Amino acid sequence: MDLDICYLNLSGNQIDDDDLNRALNNAPKNSIILLEDIDGIFVNRESVSGHHEGKHVTFSGLLNALDGVRSQEGRILFMTTNHKEKLDPALLRPGRTDFHANLNNASYIQMVNMFKRFNPDNFNKADEFAKQLPENKLSMAKLQGHLMKYRNQPDLQVEHAKELLEEGTYDMSDMTVVEYLRRLNMTKYAPAFAKKKVYFLSDLRLYSDEGSMQSEFGIKDFMF
Repeated sequence: MDLDICYLNLSGNQIDDDDLNRALNNAPKNSIILLEDIDGIFVNRESVSGHHEGKHVTFSGLLNALDGVRSQEGRILFMTTNHKEKLDPALLRPGRTDFHANLNNASYIQMVNMFKRFNPDNFNKADEFAKQLPENKLSMAKLQGHLMKYRNQPDLQVEHAKELLEEGTYDMSDMTVVEYLRRLNMTKYAPAFAKKKVYFLSDLRLYSDEGSMQSEFGIKDFMF
């Protein structure tokens, strides 16, 4: 967006409501104002700083400041949290937070695109890399760490892709059948699996041989 980023720290004991308003009013035009981990600043509308020595921002002071930010042209306020469910509804209402973006774990297409970003000359291996990994189970940071570990070695990135699963409880059997069929360009078979109430790859343990796969779902060469 070609905007400067201004980091605003509310968790210390160096700023109160007046300081917050001044900081927002004095922020450069054409800038992003960033409040990180907003859920860690207030608990039940009480500052985590409590009554310790030093200054602290009140919950009402924050709300009033956010209302004022709306009229400041060219400035965008970003708030981040790992626990949206802990946030007070007053903070989330339209006018204070107008847009909510959920940053999930990596989807299949994100894994493909991440591999391509690291290997612009080996796009053909991107699908091979992503097909080994479960969707929405791995963070983008974890994927990036793996690709950095084997940087400029796309063959090793693919060969050691399963290393990403060793540190967690991830398993390809957690993948939905629809997702797996989509990867194989075989989504036309999805209704047959749904009719049998087979929703996850782990449900296929009763249809492990090729004969039962063909007789039950009309599908050949289904590799899992």
